[in-house]
Parts: sequence; structure tokens; C-alpha cells
Amino acid sequence: MVYKYCENRNFEDLASGKVIVHRAGYPNFPVRLAQEIFSRCLHHLDNPDSVCIYDPCCGGGYLLTVLGFLNFERINTIVASDISDDAIQLTNENLLLLDKNGLKKRISQINDLLSLHNKSSHIEALNSATNLLDILANSTHEIERKAFKTDILSNFPLDNLNFKADIIFTDVPYGNLVEWQNGNKDNINLLDQLLPVTKEKTVVAICSDKSQKFHSDNFQRIEKQVIGKRLFQIFRLVNPRLT
Repeated sequence: MVYKYCENRNFEDLASGKVIVHRAGYPNFPVRLAQEIFSRCLHHLDNPDSVCIYDPCCGGGYLLTVLGFLNFERINTIVASDISDDAIQLTNENLLLLDKNGLKKRISQINDLLSLHNKSSHIEALNSATNLLDILANSTHEIERKAFKTDILSNFPLDNLNFKADIIFTDVPYGNLVEWQNGNKDNINLLDQLLPVTKEKTVVAICSDKSQKFHSDNFQRIEKQVIGKRLFQIFRLVNPRLT
């Protein structure tokens, strides 16, 4: 894959489980790839400097938290949802790191661990947390954050919500496809479920494995790339009047 926007640099401060909290069962996402896909989505927006981003399958919120730190001044609102209560709890914990007080609380936790165990990993985590705090410290900007529980493939999961996303970016589950397919062997009906929270220019980026298919007469695919076992696709609305 050719990276058009994100250079190959050190992202170790954003490693899962270092400052951003990780728990077993929640996948990570390559940081450079996340930023590249996000930047490609920005390229399709009229106003790429005040963005609302939504992840309908947020897991532990790692992807959104990473993008928040890397694009702190550009992102105005982060919205997350998942079918799991535990996932929403972890997502809220991680998104709180994008707030100065929340990150300072995490630094205090790491300091306590360092005092108890005196491990080099805690020293490294403390250094990374301090670097991340520098991103927030000199800014008056605040990212609005919200997370809620929903089954994105249920009936009308996003109706009557008070946000519209500029970018929808999700890394869907790669495991048991039965839950996703709802009886359809060829297509996961995700795109049409997102219509209630789209704008005229909303772009949707979906990462999946190569066996999963996403199709909707309401969306046009504008990019497709395979990276190892991953496939990412970017879509936009064919008929903006549906929003």
C-alpha cells in the first residue's frame, strides 16, 4: 500500500495498553493505517477542520482515541457506539484521556503503579502520557465525546439521535459473521443503517477482512485497498437527499 498522507514515524506513545487502556478481547488497530484512512476521508470533505467522527462498532475506543490525539485540533466531536456495555465503559475510559483532567488522572494511576512495582514499562508509560499531555496542555480546544450502547444492525438503531457525522470510520468484527449477516450470506447491511446520522458529504470508511461484503444502492465506493489480511473501503452517498 502507498501511504499518501501519513509518514512512517514513531507512534509508540499511542501503543495500546501503554497510556490508552487495553483489555483482553478488544482488538488494536495499526496507528499509521488509522491516520492514513482518516486523512483520506478528510480529503473528501468541504470543511476538514471541524469534524464529527463516529465509530458504530467502537470496541474499547482505541481507534477513536488514537485519532483524537493525532488530530486534536481538527476533531470537534467524537461519537462511539457498541453492542456491549463493557465496550462502552472502556471506550468512555479511553476517550476521557482526550481531556486534560482525564489524562492527568491516568498519569496519577501510572505513578501509583510505578511506586508499587518500579517497572521500566511504567516509566515508559509515564513518559508517553507526558508527551500526550503536551498535545492538550497548550490548547483551548476541547473535543466533545459521547458513547452509547446500540446494536447497529437492529431495527432503526440511530433514529432520533442529535448528531450528524462528517466521517464514519469503523473496524468491524472479523469473527463470527452470522451476527453481522442477519441471514444474508452475501452482504452485511451496515451502510443503510448509518443513513440517519449522515450529511450530504459524509464519508464512510469500513475496515474488514476480505470475505466481508458491504453493499448499498445508497452509497458509492470511492476507494478500496487491501493491506495484508485487512480490506478498507471508503464510501459516500449517491443520493444526499436521503439524509
